[in-house]
Amino acid sequence: MIILAFFLFAGICLYVLFSLFWPLLTGGAAYTPTPSLKISLAMEMAKVGPQDAFYDLGCGTGTVLAQAMKRGANVVGVEVEPLRWLICKLRVRTARVILGNMFKVPLDDATVVFLFQYPYVNKRIKEKLGRELKPGARVVSYAWEIDGWKPTKMIQDLYLYTVGRTENA
Repeated sequence: MIILAFFLFAGICLYVLFSLFWPLLTGGAAYTPTPSLKISLAMEMAKVGPQDAFYDLGCGTGTVLAQAMKRGANVVGVEVEPLRWLICKLRVRTARVILGNMFKVPLDDATVVFLFQYPYVNKRIKEKLGRELKPGARVVSYAWEIDGWKPTKMIQDLYLYTVGRTENA
């Protein structure tokens, strides 16, 4: 019985450790929750409202999606790690939450995209954003700039970009 408990505990610990780094192995960033004050500021910067299709790429446990839903946006989250995806599905039950790779999810209807990724991920996702988002769509990146794009607005470590501006093609 003690051996079974040990292996169960060890298995749970390994899964938790693995889940922290699984997004890194699939090209994304490790999990770090976005502080609620930053979420509120990001929502204000992007003027998120009922007219928006709001995407959170790497939505984690759904904290950002929940705030966008409170503002009336139609939200879509993308999460690659199954446990966080499940927590997100339970937190924002009426949202569309995709278990999958953010690089493979179409963004053609998105009006606002939220990112909290590492610089090398932002560099990779920039091409997809420029190719799939319509002019006027807003991208908010927390903590890291999108290299080569000029922010429309910056507050602290939040960067707002508008797609279709000449420097953000």
